[in-house]
Amino acid sequence: MSNKTILTLLNEARKQLKARNLDLNAAEILLETRLGIKRTELWTSLDRTLEEKHELQFKADFDRYLNGEPVQYILQTAPFYGYDFYVDENVLIPRPETEELVLAAEQFLTKHPQKTLLDVCTGSGIIAIALKKSFPELEVSASDISPEALKIAERNSQELGAEVELRETDLVKAFRDESRTFDVVLANPPYISTGEKGEMSAYVLANEPELALFAENDGLAIYERLAAELPNVVNERFWIGFEIGYKQGEAVKELLEKQFPEAKTFIQKDINQKDRIVVCSNLIS
Repeated sequence: MSNKTILTLLNEARKQLKARNLDLNAAEILLETRLGIKRTELWTSLDRTLEEKHELQFKADFDRYLNGEPVQYILQTAPFYGYDFYVDENVLIPRPETEELVLAAEQFLTKHPQKTLLDVCTGSGIIAIALKKSFPELEVSASDISPEALKIAERNSQELGAEVELRETDLVKAFRDESRTFDVVLANPPYISTGEKGEMSAYVLANEPELALFAENDGLAIYERLAAELPNVVNERFWIGFEIGYKQGEAVKELLEKQFPEAKTFIQKDINQKDRIVVCSNLIS
């Protein structure tokens, strides 16, 4: 194999990406991550000739991407809230929208310090771990029904130095059975309606776990079950935050208002001005 420069490799890749209408950044992300350099370093090293092992690695990675595998699964890493999390096909790829739920919780906890937090449907553990990193004194627990997802969350917890209690359970059942309660409860559950599959990217459907994506009853089934259980697992004074689909704000708000009529419940929009978070709390005015 004749060794190529970074520029030659990227130009060849960009032509293929453009022809297939794929993300033009994919090749740079693959290359910079494998080489262990930043994007700016990549740009200033375009005339660098790659070693054969690096060129072969890039070709293998790039072929996987062209065949429909997400970059994050190929590299087994995804950035979230300033940290790099391990991910594979057993968990969802972290979305920027979820960072807004973490930010909302961080802003609340900064003003109103609490002792305990539960993250339901934790997946790779991104929410629980990011908040544990921000508030080391906070006792953080996280649950998921998927043992495979919890193994990944445990790996991320260890690699990022964030001590989080992880429990395999259906929503909050294990905590309810133990009569445990929390000051803060967060959840980013499956919320896509099964009827929306036809509108979704084939890329997502082919790669990401359906268990973490879809819910019955127009995507509201998990919220309905969780809202009904929350009175059993929140303290007398509490803060609840749910990530939602942008069409689900009013429905989820009503579910929480029914369970907690004395609390303040409101919908918060994301950076794109779409409904994204529902907060329910009796700790804020």
